[in-house]
This record gives sequence, structure tokens and C-alpha cells, in this order.
Amino acid sequence: MVSRHQIKKAIKVLELACAEDFADVKNELTTALASAKQQIENSDKAYKLISRDMGKAQAMYNFNDNFFANLTINHPVIVKKFIESWISKQTDWRYPIVFINAADAQYTYLGVKSLLTYVLSRKFTAKKSHEIILSKLSKEADPRQFRYKSFEHHGRITNMVVPYNQIGNIICLDYFPYLSIEQINNFIESFNNLLRPGGQAFIHFVDADGDEEWKGVVDKKYMYCTQEILQKICDSFDLTIEFYNVKDCYSFASIKKPGNLTSNKKGPTKMEKIV
Repeated sequence: MVSRHQIKKAIKVLELACAEDFADVKNELTTALASAKQQIENSDKAYKLISRDMGKAQAMYNFNDNFFANLTINHPVIVKKFIESWISKQTDWRYPIVFINAADAQYTYLGVKSLLTYVLSRKFTAKKSHEIILSKLSKEADPRQFRYKSFEHHGRITNMVVPYNQIGNIICLDYFPYLSIEQINNFIESFNNLLRPGGQAFIHFVDADGDEEWKGVVDKKYMYCTQEILQKICDSFDLTIEFYNVKDCYSFASIKKPGNLTSNKKGPTKMEKIV
């Protein structure tokens, strides 16, 4: 199925073709392209304006604490396997990890491998998070290295919540699809503050380019966000970003801070490129 992103690229290619001297079709094609381009730009602009401000986003879409408290997550098998594979292969366990659990906590138990794991949530108490972690582990396990913190939806994570420049990996799932562009910008700025040089953040978002994703935006099931928007935000903080489109409504991004992870601690930690 052709996505909005592909349509935009096709329009650019056809615009270049119109610059050539195809006299028989040039005028008709130029008019049709201008109309299609205007419709795409108008819809993008409208939803981008709605999604830009945190207050408007919460007022119009009701993505607040009550929404997350009642949100049930059930990942398709292919998505679940991708997430588990990424966390297991790409996370360097020598460094502290942050899990931001706004809607779900099913993958938090993977942090048991880390020397220290921060669990940020407004939905799950420390006791409930601990129960979820224990349910995934053997009876003998005693995950003592977890630290439970609350956070604000505006996206600014302070040094008092999680220490800056200390984190190796940040895992944030089932949260960005419900955030405004302002909130996303704030969170990525916070990620830049938290991560050590060479550290990574792994996020799930809905790119609003596929047919199902776009319908979800129109129906107010998700906020408006695209790969281009995330790319521009990351560029503004000199962060690199890679995208993985696993399934409709399940796009993922790996955001990396420049530099190399360094540590005085010894011991191998396997990190493999996810394709």
C-alpha cells in the first residue's frame, strides 16, 4: 500500500519531470500535481498545528493520566519479538537503563541484566512494577537494582529524577504515539541530557504515513508525527536516528548520542545491529 510519504516523494519526482519539455502533458500534469501537493500539505499542516502544543493535544485528544490508566496494550507477536530482540541485543548492560512505562511494563524485566535500572511511570506503582518484573523471572530472582520514579508528561526529565550523562539506554514504548510535537521535543532533549556519549534511546511511534496510521490520526486515536519531524528534532540536538517499520502503527526509532560508550567495568556485552 502506498504511503503518504511515498506520495510526497512521487510528487517531487513528477515536478522534476514537469521541468523538462514534455509539452503534451506538462500543463495538465502540472495542474494535477499542484492540486495533489496542496491537499497533502494542507492536511499535514492542519494536524501538525494541532499536535504542536501539549495543551491542545491533551484537550482535543484526551491523552492524559486517565487515558493511560485505562490503556490496554497487546502487541502482535512480530512486534513483541522485535522489541525483545532489540533490547537484548542493543542494550549494553554495563550502564544504567531507563524504562519509561506510561502504558505498559511487560518488557521491564529485561532490565534485570543491567547494573541499575530506572523505571519511570505514572501508571504503575513501585509495588506493581516489582510484581510485573517478578512474574517474568524465576522464583529465585531478586531484582534489587530497580529504582522507581515518577515523571511529568511535559517531557522534561530533571537531573533529580535520573542523573544526567549516566544512562546507556532508554526504552520508551507505547507512549510517543499519544504525545504532541512539543512533548516529543522535550523528551528527546531530556534523552540527550540523560544519555552518556554513545548511548541510545529506543522509542515506538506511529509515523502517520501509512493508510491505517493516517486514519488513526484523523480519528484521534494517535497524535500526528512523521519520520521527518523526528529527524528534524534529533538533528537539532546533533543526535542520529534510525527507523524500523515493523507493522502498521508500529514504527520504531533508535536515537543515538554521538560518541562511544566507555567504562572502567570489565565484562563482555553483546550488541548486534538489528536489521
